[in-house]
Amino acid sequence: MSQSNLAIQQPEENSRHPQIQPEEVQPTKIVSGATALKLGEQRKRSPEQQAEVERIGQIEPYVGLQRDENLFTALTHWRETGICGRITTMDRLGLAKSLMFYTQSQIKRRGGLLVTPAPVAYIEIEQNGSSTDLFLLILEFLVNPLDCGQLRQLRSRTWGTLKSLGVKLLIVNNADLLSFPAFNELVRITEKLKISVVLAGSPHLNDVIDPRLDKKKRYVTIYNTFLKQHPYSILSKENIATVILEWEKKLGGSKLLDLSPDNGIVNALDGASQGQLRVLYENLREIAIWKIDNSSAQINPQNVSAALGFCHQPISKIQGK
Repeated sequence: MSQSNLAIQQPEENSRHPQIQPEEVQPTKIVSGATALKLGEQRKRSPEQQAEVERIGQIEPYVGLQRDENLFTALTHWRETGICGRITTMDRLGLAKSLMFYTQSQIKRRGGLLVTPAPVAYIEIEQNGSSTDLFLLILEFLVNPLDCGQLRQLRSRTWGTLKSLGVKLLIVNNADLLSFPAFNELVRITEKLKISVVLAGSPHLNDVIDPRLDKKKRYVTIYNTFLKQHPYSILSKENIATVILEWEKKLGGSKLLDLSPDNGIVNALDGASQGQLRVLYENLREIAIWKIDNSSAQINPQNVSAALGFCHQPISKIQGK
């Protein structure tokens, strides 16, 4: 169409929607007591409700299950026989809580200091775990946190403290984040001090230390040190019902949502969490807070799905693992 045609073409809207004269425009009436939220305005809670929301966010109880008993049996056996091993799982929070519970059940502290003997030590590796990071974490757990000195001095102090406290089992969680030199330090600890060292982490840990993979030949000694393996299972549907019940007990008597007796709700939470404790706790918090904001609504599978909204399912099994 040419520019001239565009200039003379009349808009069709004028014929369909006659213009409103200025005097016909009426001011918008605001209904008193309107509950609609303005754009960007968040739902307001009472101070009591907000305090309850914050309390709900802190509820993450340890719930002992058969998988934990199986783990404790393996750890005790390895400790007694001086065996090193690996623990792998996709349920990282569940494993961390279980390992911490086991450790606390095996040691005593008095005034913040470990009581000798302290048969078990537990640490969690942070990102890019170097040899220095490893020793500092061990010393921090053993309440000997002096962090000055070279690597050789840290090694000597760590070995001496482990020996003086009678440590027989060293558990290293998030071990798949360890560097190659740090893995070798653990090998030397078990060789020199006769301490069982247990690596814990995701299934990726097996790939990290497997010398048969590309450019991994130097890991052969590390691999041969940690041959035993204990798989820490994800939550079953029955486990999830048990965890829900224990979580609700922490929530409080009058505030019980009564989720576990409803198979539809348990199935929904099972599907949403895929057996992973961290995701399950997130879902339970969402439901409890949704109930605070919708106090008159019923708790049923449909409303539970509404409370959870759209979310991708977590991965609980990697193909080939």
